[in-house]
Amino acid sequence: MYKKDFDKLSKIPNYCVFFGNNFYLQQYENKIFEKFKDENVLKLYFDEYDFETAKTHLSESSLFGGKNVLIIKHNKIPTNIDKLIKHTKDSYLFFFYYGNKKPEMFGKNFVRFFEPNLRDILEIINSLANKYKIEISQEAKMHLATTTESVFIEKEIEKLSNYSNKISLDDIKNLVFEYKEESFEELFNLILNGKDFNGELEFFLETNDFKRIIPALIRFVRDLYMYNLYIKKTGASTLEGLLGYKLPIHINKQRVELAIKFKEKDYYELLKFLLNKELEMRNSDKNKESLFWETISYLKLFNSF
Repeated sequence: MYKKDFDKLSKIPNYCVFFGNNFYLQQYENKIFEKFKDENVLKLYFDEYDFETAKTHLSESSLFGGKNVLIIKHNKIPTNIDKLIKHTKDSYLFFFYYGNKKPEMFGKNFVRFFEPNLRDILEIINSLANKYKIEISQEAKMHLATTTESVFIEKEIEKLSNYSNKISLDDIKNLVFEYKEESFEELFNLILNGKDFNGELEFFLETNDFKRIIPALIRFVRDLYMYNLYIKKTGASTLEGLLGYKLPIHINKQRVELAIKFKEKDYYELLKFLLNKELEMRNSDKNKESLFWETISYLKLFNSF
């Protein structure tokens, strides 16, 4: 299931594996712990995992009469973790998986997290601002959302809360380290408009890992498709009604023009190709850099341009 489906559940399943975006993995581990903090919780992280220890914790009666809860965090699929399921009748098992393979050991009891888009990140910032009881200006929120990796946002907002209860754009610029050193939007605009992007790509590759570009492009194209559907449905010329905030005029213009440039079949073909290449890069033994350049060659020849 996806994040939104899990959020709607009236009852949390006795066992579940969470995987995908690291930010949401971190957030939902905190949520699970907060929900069960009064129960008998055991955390086994990475090399701490031991099957017998895990089985014993799930199987034994709680000393305090509550539920036994086991939280496992690992970047690999631990040995025999699937065999723990039969011990969860009266206990809970939550596995937060930070690896790249699709974990299938828990059947349908899984939650997959995708990278948060800009709208998601702004909602997260609003929620965290309420949590830490600070007021952040709209300009400051936008700057924070676009310059800081989502996994670091809570730490930065916590730090800001110790500085002042009202945060301006200047405060963000002065106090928050910009973890995102690049914005891919200019590069992606060149690619999707069928223009020469060799120079821009070369510049990015001097300071950035090539493996970051394809996932970022997938998110960008996915957002464009969402904009496309919104524009078709509403006839709007701005994205404010969809996003809930106003983009700078030139960025709004660029995104709207790109969104309506492609037909539905173009989005389908492009996303299908990119997603398959990303999957290959994650799971294939084939050289990842070779797969990356195959993708770049495809983008240069994409027939919709």
